[in-house]
Amino acid sequence: MLLPLSHTLAADPGSATLNPLGSIPVPQELFGRLLRFLLGFVGVGALTFFIIGGIILLMSQGNADKVKMGKDTLVWAIIGMFVAFTSYIILRFVLEIIITPTA
Repeated sequence: MLLPLSHTLAADPGSATLNPLGSIPVPQELFGRLLRFLLGFVGVGALTFFIIGGIILLMSQGNADKVKMGKDTLVWAIIGMFVAFTSYIILRFVLEIIITPTA
């Protein structure tokens, strides 16, 4: 039997949280989660453009302009992925240096 939301919150208001992110102890944790979320979109976008570039190449039928367009799409998808993941690595490295306390 499912209880209404108001009843479950009234039973123990301290244990029920409506925060979809869960508990985030420090702002850096929120930033890290946001970056990982955005990198998921980068992966989906890169996969989409790989598929589009492959379809363009397959459908080109030897047309030099379409072959060039398909290859360019694949190359730019690779470059975009490389830039996105490299920027993530650099940001993570810099933030670790900044956040780590020096004693």
